[in-house]
Amino acid sequence: MKKDVMITVDSRQKHPNTEPEFINFITEGTYSTKDGHYCITYAESPVTGLDGTTTTLEVTPESVTLIRFGNVSSLMVFEKGRKHTSEYNTEYGIIEVGVTAKKLNVNMNEQGGHFDVEYVLEVNNHITSVNTLNVKVQ
Repeated sequence: MKKDVMITVDSRQKHPNTEPEFINFITEGTYSTKDGHYCITYAESPVTGLDGTTTTLEVTPESVTLIRFGNVSSLMVFEKGRKHTSEYNTEYGIIEVGVTAKKLNVNMNEQGGHFDVEYVLEVNNHITSVNTLNVKVQ
């Protein structure tokens, strides 16, 4: 059963030799649970630069899968200690994006909760940033 919720998203992106960039926002979305799996869905906004995109977060105690579709489409899988790669066709050619979760803490239940991920993002096997994603559902 889906329910309407408030979702708080705090993220930090740190590129080598630069100051970290932060995005923090609160939005409305939906939340559902089934057999220990949690699904969080919300519409992105101009604040994130992804207006016209819907984000779905599929959360289990061991992993978080981020799926975006609309104006921006992407898939990122966060599983502690494992690297997941995806290829994207761009106007400049094919790029490979790798995501390795260094930390993953999930504290979700039927009422809501939160999860925290710290991950390394690579493009064509070169580290581009170290990031955190903290999501709270109320």
